[in-house]
Amino acid sequence: MTSNGADAPRGGLSWRDPDARVLAIATVLATLVATVQALWARDQALFSPRESLILLILAALFACAERFVVVFPVRRGAHTISLSEIPLVLGLIWCAPAAIVLARILGGVVGLIAFRRQRGVKLLFNVTLYATEATVATAVFRLIAEPAQVLHPRGWLAAYAAMMVVDVVSIVLVTAVIALHDDSQEWRRLVTADIKELVQLPMVTVTTTLALIAAIVIRDQLLASILLAVLSYAIYQVFRRYAQQTQGHAQVEQLYDFTRSLNGSRDLDTVIDTVLSRVRDVTRADTAELVVTTGGGAPLRFRLSDQHRLPTRQHNGCDPSAWWYPALRGEPVLLPPGAPGERPPGTPGGRDRPADGMAVPVAMDRGTGVLMVYDSLADIPTFSGEHLRLLQALAAHAAVALTNIGLVDRLRHSSLHDALTGLPNRRMLLTDLKDAIESGISSGTVGVLLLDIDRFKEINDALGHDVGDDLLRQIAQRLQSSFADRGTVARLGGDEFAVIVDRCDSPQEALDAAEELRRIVEQPVPVGDMTITTQASVGVSFAPDHGIEPDRLLQRADVAMYAAKHARTGVRAYQAQDDLNTPRRLTLMAELRSAIEAGALTVAYQPKIDPEDGRVLGAEALARWLRPDGPVPPDEFIPLAERAGLIPALTRFILDTALAACADWRSGGRDLSVAVNLSPQILTEPGLADDVSDALRRYGLPPTALTLEITENGVMEDPARSVRTLELLHALGVKLSIDDFGTGHSSLGRLAELPIHEMKIDKSFVRGLTSDQTRRAVTDAALQLGRTLGLIVVAEGVEDESELEYLRRHGCSAIQGYYISRPLPTEQFAEWLSGRPTAHLPELEVRTADA
Repeated sequence: MTSNGADAPRGGLSWRDPDARVLAIATVLATLVATVQALWARDQALFSPRESLILLILAALFACAERFVVVFPVRRGAHTISLSEIPLVLGLIWCAPAAIVLARILGGVVGLIAFRRQRGVKLLFNVTLYATEATVATAVFRLIAEPAQVLHPRGWLAAYAAMMVVDVVSIVLVTAVIALHDDSQEWRRLVTADIKELVQLPMVTVTTTLALIAAIVIRDQLLASILLAVLSYAIYQVFRRYAQQTQGHAQVEQLYDFTRSLNGSRDLDTVIDTVLSRVRDVTRADTAELVVTTGGGAPLRFRLSDQHRLPTRQHNGCDPSAWWYPALRGEPVLLPPGAPGERPPGTPGGRDRPADGMAVPVAMDRGTGVLMVYDSLADIPTFSGEHLRLLQALAAHAAVALTNIGLVDRLRHSSLHDALTGLPNRRMLLTDLKDAIESGISSGTVGVLLLDIDRFKEINDALGHDVGDDLLRQIAQRLQSSFADRGTVARLGGDEFAVIVDRCDSPQEALDAAEELRRIVEQPVPVGDMTITTQASVGVSFAPDHGIEPDRLLQRADVAMYAAKHARTGVRAYQAQDDLNTPRRLTLMAELRSAIEAGALTVAYQPKIDPEDGRVLGAEALARWLRPDGPVPPDEFIPLAERAGLIPALTRFILDTALAACADWRSGGRDLSVAVNLSPQILTEPGLADDVSDALRRYGLPPTALTLEITENGVMEDPARSVRTLELLHALGVKLSIDDFGTGHSSLGRLAELPIHEMKIDKSFVRGLTSDQTRRAVTDAALQLGRTLGLIVVAEGVEDESELEYLRRHGCSAIQGYYISRPLPTEQFAEWLSGRPTAHLPELEVRTADA
């Protein structure tokens, strides 16, 4: 029995690397085999010429056995059974232990390479598995029978027992490899599996019986062994047909289980996870994907693979040249090996196309979709027409389940509505604005009102995000009740709302509506035991006076709103000179995009040290932008990046640059980590965990070398999606840190629930803590909280020796600040680092990182 798990190439050696874990098992097995054989060898003579000849014959038989194997798929892996019991039993009868193991290794290597095309880690593990089987068989056999009894009933019993024990040992070891390499749930399934699935009793019994008969025949009539060869081939064909029949029955049972698992579930994520995971297993594929078109905007794609244990969702366009695209038109697709195609972004392997694949349409009520799988597992040559028909059956059942939970309606609604308030979002607002302009511009004015709540951040910081969310919901309800019959009310994000007034007789009527809007927002709002009063700024643009393009009208209402906020007028209609009030902001926004695309930004590094011994632990990566007229402060260009939708590109640039620098530090032998800040916007971006995983793999870094810093408020802007992203990052193995702790709104319960490793005390509490009792109390409480939750606690903003000494005495894990060093460019940081103590990497690991 051998392993047929995945054999994907890997970029480095660490316990997080599945190949490294398999190598560890192979090393342990080889060590045990060598130890046992060495103990036996003390009482054994060297091979005689006769034993050497038998050894070569057995090796040839073991090699031929690899040509005639029967594959039994088991979950994400496969067990294979061959006729190798025949030469193994013959070896037990005629050879010394060392000769049996050597013959098994030689024959296994030749057969696996020549007939099974195995290479690398899989080949190494299977060879060590063979050596272990031969050693275990010898031990069990000799424990029961004496050498003189090998061809007598006691010897028969010993042979049967040896083969049974070997089969169980093989199943356990193969299960271990599948669990460590592909699927950690394999152990649980092994425990709950039926015994007939674990021990292929009839096959082992038949092959062992055949081997014993062969030994007797060879002893008495050598030429009759030809008849046994014919019988062995016939038995192999019977086994193969039995395996095919068993697999067919298993597929029917899996289809029934698939249908039963979908019945009754109303949770969208659970149904999609069930569909993708079951489809992967049944069709023997590495990756399963569901594409759903919602009738507007980019389709939503859900993907599940071994590298992505939870379904990842992302919005991607439908490229007509994609190999699976005909399935959207109702045509099943069977992609043969090597056929041209498109591989989804972020799919492991980095290739441009899948090795092979299948795609079938999913017909849902008021929507269409595609269910696809690609990259068949090693135990099947490739996907066949039978696999395609099976996938079509699975898709039909999946379509019923997805229709029952209203998938398309949910996705269409969620893609067009704000999660917090239920109001239309920016996408739907622009669509409605376009319709309003086309239908109403000939009979009057269409007004666009953009509202921003003044000093809303202060409410969040002072009262907490829960209060802020409640306030936004109540304001949304007021706006909806007052303006729903006059147009569209939308939330654009944060504390920004927009209203389309599509039936205005004049611009003045739109301005009057804006005043009404402002008064509604400024009415007192009861929140819990409090009553909150807010102020707002409203910008107004008109169609056709200020344009007829939806984007331009919204942008000009935004300019007017900022002008109203700056002038504190409450309401302001767009004027051409308003654009002159923001030349720097508009110029910077345009230049920032070009700067990111051209890589013109830089990254500075502020070190973190251990206050106990001064050892450098790592550095925080901070974006810097130097224009010809001087530097642009991060506090100025980061908000611009958020408003312009440039945060994903900026984050990828900083992450890539920081990880490249970290790889250089580690190649120099310094065990340092690097921290990168994440904007709240990026936490809701699909595929963030994939981007991080790809970047770490690209630079050969372990996940623990990267810390991602997030703010309390950032998590709470969209808690459900943010926490899901954090869980994916946590599963990846990167460290997660709560930045600016103490300035946000998180409750202690929320903080304890987040999958974080580190908290950073904000500099506003660290600065002057030795002389300010309030700051000192907050800092002490944060340190105690961190220790209680088992978190690393970092203090930022340390500016003098007294602060450092205080933090050291009170057990702070790490510190950073101007007293240690200002943020330094890459070259200056390297100079600063030279001569300072850090943890050193082992020489082997350094070479691995360089590779």
